[in-house]
Amino acid sequence: MRVILLLLASVFAGGTTVRAWDTDYQVVLQQPIQKFPKWMGILSSVQEELAKKADINAPFNGGWEEFVQKNQSGDKLEMIKKVNEVFNSMRYVTDQKNWSVPDLWNTPVQFTQPPDYLVPGRVSGDCEDHAIAKYYALQKLGFTQDELRILVVKDLNLGVGHCILGVITAGQCFILDNQIKSVWTADKIQHYKPIYAINETAWWQFFPAGQPTPGAAASGGGGADQGD
Repeated sequence: MRVILLLLASVFAGGTTVRAWDTDYQVVLQQPIQKFPKWMGILSSVQEELAKKADINAPFNGGWEEFVQKNQSGDKLEMIKKVNEVFNSMRYVTDQKNWSVPDLWNTPVQFTQPPDYLVPGRVSGDCEDHAIAKYYALQKLGFTQDELRILVVKDLNLGVGHCILGVITAGQCFILDNQIKSVWTADKIQHYKPIYAINETAWWQFFPAGQPTPGAAASGGGGADQGD
């Protein structure tokens, strides 16, 4: 089956249920986002970090200010590509190795701190940590939350959950993925099955075309990092 992540603005705009243009999925607007405690924890923790003026450390010692200075551009696609490159340079490390727990979502500050931060020997993070850092990095560069989607998918090649970032701009959805070096448009990616997308105001659930679309059915933010 041809599997494509369809997150163009037209898919999410208006109404409760829309049919994705490749006919593979229906995308259903769902609320509230409080059903996802790990994501809610990220939103709360980031606000606390901002209040304390906590800052990212790696890969820029000058924190967000230096990051913005080096990567601000009038070309949105150029900024998307740069953010993907910068944070893909951070090593992938499982939550079990970093935190001795199977699944933990980290803020950009937690993700980019040196190894002696909180847990000795902790370095970088896993797929959702990469996606979350990119989400906030693009916000710092001027992207609105309406352009950004944290995406939980199933990797059909590996048979595991995975987390990536979708960026909707210029009439397309660009995918930022710690497993893929380059930025691709969503219609070029065929090995992921979309499960849900979320930002700070809403979430969207994917159903196979033709399947009844019940109310909120996704669980609270887990399943994104069962190995990738």
